[in-house]
Parts: sequence; structure tokens; C-alpha cells
Amino acid sequence: MSYGEALEKWYKEKPSSTFLIDSETSMTFEQVKERVSSIASILSPGDTVAHIMNNSLKSVLFYLASFWAGAKIVAIDPLTSAEDLKFILDDSKPDIVFTDEEILQREKEYLKGYKAITDVDTGNKVNTPYSYTEDETGLIYYYAGIAGKTMQVKHSAQRVRLNAISLLKAISLTEVKSILTVPIAHVLGNSVFGVTLEAGGKMYVMKKFSTAEASSAISKYSLNYLATVPMIYDSFNSSDSNLSSLELCVSTAAPLFPKTVEQFKQKYGKDIVQQYGFTEGLVITFQPKELSGVISLGKPLPNAEIKIVDNKNKEVGKNETGELLIKAPWLMLGYNDQEETEKVFHEGWLKSGDLVSMDNKGLLYFRGVKKRMLKYKGYPIFPRDLEEILLTHPDVISVEVKGEDAGNLGQQPVAYVKVKGNVKEEDLMNYVNSKVAFYKRLKRIYIEG
Repeated sequence: MSYGEALEKWYKEKPSSTFLIDSETSMTFEQVKERVSSIASILSPGDTVAHIMNNSLKSVLFYLASFWAGAKIVAIDPLTSAEDLKFILDDSKPDIVFTDEEILQREKEYLKGYKAITDVDTGNKVNTPYSYTEDETGLIYYYAGIAGKTMQVKHSAQRVRLNAISLLKAISLTEVKSILTVPIAHVLGNSVFGVTLEAGGKMYVMKKFSTAEASSAISKYSLNYLATVPMIYDSFNSSDSNLSSLELCVSTAAPLFPKTVEQFKQKYGKDIVQQYGFTEGLVITFQPKELSGVISLGKPLPNAEIKIVDNKNKEVGKNETGELLIKAPWLMLGYNDQEETEKVFHEGWLKSGDLVSMDNKGLLYFRGVKKRMLKYKGYPIFPRDLEEILLTHPDVISVEVKGEDAGNLGQQPVAYVKVKGNVKEEDLMNYVNSKVAFYKRLKRIYIEG
């Protein structure tokens, strides 16, 4: 069972129903299946496919075709660039890179030597989807948040679909008409896609977010499911949009502030609830609509178990803070580093690295982190990655990267550096920031004596 088999199900049951939409066109389940089976014909089961594309219908088709073919998809954020991209490609050694013209031109230096494909034109087809085994890798991320560094996080294709099934049960919508506002390469983007596919719903795909386009699409297609980052709600709060068809508004991936929730409720009459997840665990919790009105991570999804423990792995009481541990049938298979994998599991429980508490209603509340990871604009940043780059500079003796409060944007990375010689802050900033994606760039460097 995988996304490919979910597509086959809806193709057989309602081939003429609309599945994917963008600002220019739409595609039915039959049209998607025909295109996906054609793209899949250039792949073989077990191929490693690097997927680095801006959101588009083609991006979703290439993503889905990889599952249809039985490939291992390396999901890469489209803003990944330069040395970050080089590391992922060198490490994953993809057989094929699915990309688009914009990224191909931007990253042509780093995509040299790889089979980079922006379109597929073939009369061949793979008529039936590949059937993955339960523990067969189908999806790979490169943000190992618990371990706190960039390395492979391997997921079973079957388990990825199990997560979508569980989340669909939790959100309790009779039909799903969604809008994709974040990259499909993110856990959040994948979850919006997975829930929509599992429900046999329709999804509007945005290349890049704009309030005007989102508002128009929500109104035109009566979209009812918005799961996105807090900044999107802030942009709606600053505009006059028609969001009347929305039934469920979910925020995740970054801190949600009471002001955002209150303004959205006052302006549009709609509650914002939260879901919580991370790379190694996918989506873990969801806040039911009937329990809105508080800034909570919600409750565990169906088939997920949790416990909150202290530093000695003893469970804490209600309203006490501890680390969140999880058991669920969709957790990662592991990192590509067995030693690191063993560190994050304790007797079958995945240690999230996040500190939470639970109230008497069973709602979870975020209280902080144990792991070394920052979130900025919804993107994960590992201080260790930035530290390792700075340490390659000949004038740097030691460095520590920390997060500075950036309000609704999360935490922005800054570095405290000990140097030799007369190197300037600006030189060190340029040295690091030329090698990483925009969201990982250092905002400030403090040179210490």
C-alpha cells in the first residue's frame, strides 16, 4: 500500500472527478493516472529519485509517479541550493533528478553529472503501481531534527500512507478540498497531499504563495481545508479575503501566537487549530475543532501512543513538563546512521526532543526543546550545520550558533565566533551565507575576544 495504490483506487472508482487544480488548468483522477503511469515508465523499482521542484501540477505528478514506480524519493526543498544541495546529491547518489527549468538553471553547476529531467515524453506506461513491502524505503528527508544535523531520514512508503489515513480520520471532514501553500517536499506539504489523495478529494496547487491567488482559489473552488504555517494566517489577517468556504484551518511548523488566532477569528469568524509533527515521525497530533480556543498541539492521532517523561525516563504527571515520546505505525525506519538511530529510540519509543505538558483534557502544550534545532519561517535549521561551515574558515577558532527571537518568524540564527587575525563579521557572514539556502543564512555574527 502506497500513494500509488491510493491513486489507482480513485482512478477506478471515480475517474472523471477532479483531483488536481492550478491557476491555469485542472486534472481528473484518470488524467493524473495516465500521466503518472507514463512518467513512471522511465523509472525502475528501487531507483533513487531526487525531487527538487517548485510546487506545480508537474511537481505533484513527478512526486506521485515515483511512488507508482516503486522508487525511493529524496524530497528536497526547492530553495535548497549550493553546498546544501551538493551534500544531499553526493550522499543520496540519485539515479534521476526530477527538477524544473528554474531550478535547473539556478543550480546547473551542482546538477552537472546527474540525469536531470524537467519533462517526460514517452508513449510507454507502467499500468499498475508498485507494491512496496512494509519496511521498504519510499521517502527520504534530509532534516534529522532530533539528531540535530542534516542526514537521511528514511520512511517506508506504506507507513507514509498510514499517516495520511490516520490524519484523515482525525480531521473529520466528510470531503477534502485543500490548497497546497507549502512545498510538497515538506512534512506539512506531504500531509496535505496525502490527506487529499486518501479522501479522494481535490487539491489546488500554488507555485508560490500570494494572498490574492489563495483567496481567489478558495472562493472559486469552495476549498474547505487549509493546513499551513502561521505566517499565511498573518497575511490573511492583513488582507480582505473571501474564506467563507473554509471548514478547517490548521497551523503547524512554527509558533502560533494568540494575536494571530484572535485576529483571524474576529475577521473571518473561524478558529485556527494546530497539528504537530516532525521529520522522523511525520504528523503525530491534531487539535480537534471542538477543543479550539487554546494554543495547543492537540491530541495524538488514531493509532499513535504518547508518553511524557523526565530525564530518568519516568512518566510525569498532568500539567508537568517532560520530553514527548511516541509510538506509531508510521514512524521513520531510521537514519542512514545506525548509531544515531539507536540514540533516538528508547525501548521502542521515539524520543522527539520536544518538551511538552498535558492538561486534564488530554491536550498537549509545547514547552520548549531539548534538541539543537531552530525554526525560522517554518524551516528547520541545524546550528551544527552552520558551525561546521564556519569552522572550515582559516581564521575561525571556535563557534556556537544560537537562535535569536524573531517574533512570528520563529528563531533566526546568529553565531558567536572566536577568531584569529583581523577577519570582519561581514566576511564571515558572506563565507557562510553563500553556501546555504536563504532561510539558513546567519542574520548576525558576534566576534568574541
